[in-house]
Amino acid sequence: MASSISGKAFDLGLLRKIMRYVAPYRWVFYTALFLTMLLSVLATARPLLIQYVIDHFVITPDPEGLLNYTLLLLGLLVVESFVQFLFTYGANHLGQNIIRDLRVQLYEHILSFKLRYFDKTPIGTLVTRAVSDIETIANIFAEGILVIYGDLFKIVVMVGAMFYFFDYRLVLISLSVVPVLYYATRIFQIKIKSSFQDVRTQVAALNAFVQEHLTGMNIVQIFNREDAEMEKFQAINEKHKQANIRSIWYFSIFLPVIEIMSAISIGLAVWFGGLQAATGGYVTLGDLTALIIFINMLFRPLRQLADRFNTLQMGMVASERVFKILETSEHIADTGHRDLESVKGDIEFKNVKFGYKEDEIILKGVSFSVNKGQTLAIVGATGAGKSTIINLLSRFYEIWEGEILVDGQNIKDITLSSLRENIAVVLQDVFLFSDSIYNNITLNKEIPLDEVQAAAAFIGVDEFIGNLPDQYDYNVRERGNMLSVGQRQLLAFLRAYVSNPSVLVLDEATSSIDTQSEALIQKAIDKLTEGRTSIIIAHRLATIKKADKILVMDKGQVVEQGNHNELLSKGGYYTGLYEMQFKAEEEAI
Repeated sequence: MASSISGKAFDLGLLRKIMRYVAPYRWVFYTALFLTMLLSVLATARPLLIQYVIDHFVITPDPEGLLNYTLLLLGLLVVESFVQFLFTYGANHLGQNIIRDLRVQLYEHILSFKLRYFDKTPIGTLVTRAVSDIETIANIFAEGILVIYGDLFKIVVMVGAMFYFFDYRLVLISLSVVPVLYYATRIFQIKIKSSFQDVRTQVAALNAFVQEHLTGMNIVQIFNREDAEMEKFQAINEKHKQANIRSIWYFSIFLPVIEIMSAISIGLAVWFGGLQAATGGYVTLGDLTALIIFINMLFRPLRQLADRFNTLQMGMVASERVFKILETSEHIADTGHRDLESVKGDIEFKNVKFGYKEDEIILKGVSFSVNKGQTLAIVGATGAGKSTIINLLSRFYEIWEGEILVDGQNIKDITLSSLRENIAVVLQDVFLFSDSIYNNITLNKEIPLDEVQAAAAFIGVDEFIGNLPDQYDYNVRERGNMLSVGQRQLLAFLRAYVSNPSVLVLDEATSSIDTQSEALIQKAIDKLTEGRTSIIIAHRLATIKKADKILVMDKGQVVEQGNHNELLSKGGYYTGLYEMQFKAEEEAI
């Protein structure tokens, strides 16, 4: 998901997009602009005040006047410091408000994406966009555009003051290096943007690698892949280092160029101004002193401009990557115009065709129906398309052809929120947040604790929760790692039950589970499916035998339908599957 480089030193169109987020805080922005302009005026007054003091109170000694103007200069510095404080606070406050709004918009946008987008986009990349890239954007206002504007305004004010208060020939000679400096700055802008684009790309790659491998650390250690993965990490880390070194290289060249230009400018001023002062020309000692101070002050923002552009270009590159996601249209179109009311739970698939990739079809014209209150068990080999049916019923993906109906209504005509409110999905790989048992069950819905406890007692999981250290306040940690596979599955059942769905979709866990958990899970399934339409990807014989209908799938097609006894009597595909997978289980019972 690499972003393309615009090739421009400064992308005005991108800046306009960023500035749209300033609108709610325009008074803060304009106040900061005014303060930075005031700082420029105050800074310009200092050399002029020093010039006046030298020419009037030093060359012709006047201790009282010298003291008064020294105190005036001190007061000016105090005012300047206070204005600087107000500007710094206001600019940072503005930046933090903007990134808060931008992060909320980005997260809300990501929440609406199709699962297909997450299938092809590393999570670490999205984390980089939502956290570090957006944090970098704040610096556009705190240390970038406002400060650059202030520096440019300061340069204009100072150059104007120099031409107004000093002989134009002296000023022109002193500033004769500016065209060379301007050209060098333009080249620097282009090169530094390209290098920072590479830096942000490598940061995203590093984040994605670390996030993925920390999540899959058990696989790395089980297969003794520590050394191999360390080599991969070192290669990615080296690319990250090299990208930063390139940006540092450009920065390291630019700073000495400015220092050389500054030294040449001061040298020219001292040479030409000194000649005039020594020969009694039109340049006074105060003029020469003030001019040298002006040149130093003039080149200070030019020196800092490298760092400012560094910050600004980092922010612009980061914003380019964030806006690329914001402008990505990868969400399921909520075309529904009606809500489901008084749902019965009739489900029907009509000649549904679908594939995750354009050139790879998974479901090849699948048709079946489940009536209200019935339980449908789906069986078949790995890759037959069983899990795909779950994804399509909840409309996580768009089908290619055919129809999926709930109570006779096409799910495309039903609002997504209404559809998903009436369907509870329990997957094999149960995901739990690093939060309390209670919050993982309710998902922060306002469900009273006593209702949750009653539901837990009904489906038989209250004892297991009661044995945990803090019971419903127990923190399960990241992905529920403090619980066993069976315990996580039981919590997922309870989560589904308290949502009171009209349709239950369940993918039974294939993992080995202890006998006690197995019994609790089977009891929970019986309670969950009681009186509601249920579609189960079944891996246990007990579940299959209790189903009202069994859907047998092979290579994306429905090859048989019927109940357990009917299918066995046919001696077809299901019989072979039963002999291979379930007969030994039945004999053991």
